[in-house]
Amino acid sequence: GYQAFRALCKHVVVNVFFRQVDVVGAPRIPGSGAVIFVANHNNQFVDPMMLIALIDRVVRFLTAAKSMRRPLVGAFARAARAIGVERPQDLAKKCAGSVSCHAGSTSLRGTGTAFLRDLHVGARVKAGDVEMAVKSIESDTLCAISAAPADLSDAAYKVLPFVDQTEMYDQVHAALRDGDCIGIFPEGGSHDQAMLLDLKPGVAVMALGAMQAGARSVQIVPCGLNYFDPYRFRSRVIVEFGEPFEVPRALVGEYGSNKRKAVQELMTMVDDAMKGVMPGAADWDELQAFLTMRALYKPRTKTLSPEETLKLNKMFALARRRLTDDGRMKGLLAEVREYSDLLRAAGLRDRDVRLSLVNETRLAWRTCSAALQLVFLAPLTVPMLLWATPVAWVTSSLAKREKRQALANSTVKVKALDVVASYKILVGIVFIPLYNLALAIVGTAFFRGGFAAFLGVYFLAVPVVIYVGIRACDVSVRAWRRCRATLLFRGCSVTAGILQQLLVERRKRLQAKVREFVQEVAPMVAEDAEEEQMLQARQITRDLDLLAEEGALAPGGGGLTDPLLNK
Repeated sequence: GYQAFRALCKHVVVNVFFRQVDVVGAPRIPGSGAVIFVANHNNQFVDPMMLIALIDRVVRFLTAAKSMRRPLVGAFARAARAIGVERPQDLAKKCAGSVSCHAGSTSLRGTGTAFLRDLHVGARVKAGDVEMAVKSIESDTLCAISAAPADLSDAAYKVLPFVDQTEMYDQVHAALRDGDCIGIFPEGGSHDQAMLLDLKPGVAVMALGAMQAGARSVQIVPCGLNYFDPYRFRSRVIVEFGEPFEVPRALVGEYGSNKRKAVQELMTMVDDAMKGVMPGAADWDELQAFLTMRALYKPRTKTLSPEETLKLNKMFALARRRLTDDGRMKGLLAEVREYSDLLRAAGLRDRDVRLSLVNETRLAWRTCSAALQLVFLAPLTVPMLLWATPVAWVTSSLAKREKRQALANSTVKVKALDVVASYKILVGIVFIPLYNLALAIVGTAFFRGGFAAFLGVYFLAVPVVIYVGIRACDVSVRAWRRCRATLLFRGCSVTAGILQQLLVERRKRLQAKVREFVQEVAPMVAEDAEEEQMLQARQITRDLDLLAEEGALAPGGGGLTDPLLNK
């Protein structure tokens, strides 16, 4: 059932794959009543598993019906009490012939087409990135469409059928009437961009529709999923739960008479709330620059809390937006990027430089201590690495294959890193138990043990050894980083001279500038934060236009993501 799946997510997926999971704002989660959790979607399968593991309530995610029909993923989705959504893109069909039209035209002409057979009113014709709703069908080669957004000339096309989502909406409304929780990723699909993509209005349609159908009140909780190297095993994530807000009762009344306006107003509230839990970087490179600036600002002896980490990220992003024309901000970002380029050219990370910035005596002590840790933990880490090598090869190979397919089929992914971690975890869930089973059989046979010995090895010895090995590897990785930094900066005169001049001194100078900049602009940014939130532009009209073209807001309301398989 759900609790068994939640235990799998928490103890196997989250606690094993991630080294550190920090939660900010957990007390803000309502303990009862109807709640819709809205989150950014930066990690294909991991995002819903992460939220299910961290939220101490039953959260029913919307999942593509296509995924529900797959054996393994479907079993997980049913255990999680997911609500199936039949998506038009999963039912898309390539059609014979080609189509042509001019931008702004409401007529679509075909060559060698069979519109009377292949199209129906309400369906959508898609040619490349151009998509249009079918209004009426005149003949096999002519149909009326919504205004074409671009020119088409003898373009191949496919048809996305109209799907009646009444049953899905009824399930969502019933769940919210009963005071349950719904989870949704309103960006629509997973991606690896730093910024929040335009939100689909499905969440507003669900909330307003549920209250119109009898739910006493619905609260919306924004969730920010902030991954650090999400595709790497034993990486870190910070999850922030924002302030919940109730869907205004006045919008429910307005929804009955003016659906478009009510949805627009509620989506503005959702948009603002989600931007409040996001870093706010314009792109991936800018996000990396903010992370470097945060590392430069942090005092060596201080460990930032998750709240402080997120606050600094948001402060840098807000400062960049508010000080667009300020030469200091531009110059500082340019210097940080130049420093990052030097690190990449040297094959280093900022932490390698930071670890070298101690006096010789302390550096020698820390290096000796780290070397001793590596030696004493070797009996645990070496077998663990031998065990993990086949696992890493299988999961990485399949994840890379899926990454190539995701890049080929998506227009919003940068490097498709959002699918890498997800597929590593999914493959691992299947491969590791089978791999351990084979090892347990071989080990039991080698030592001539019986069935009881096999059960002890498989269910007790192997899990304990893996857990201890993972913890030992965590410590060993940190120890190796200290030794590596010493070897790079003190190991050879040529390397030490070049790196110390170009990196160590550059870091000291840049660190002073970052700290001075933070002290100067932080008060100003704090005062402007509320105004910034009020002035942010909202881009939701595109999806509302598509829904209005179909004659209603509820059917095919968008935002119905596949939290387990959506690319």
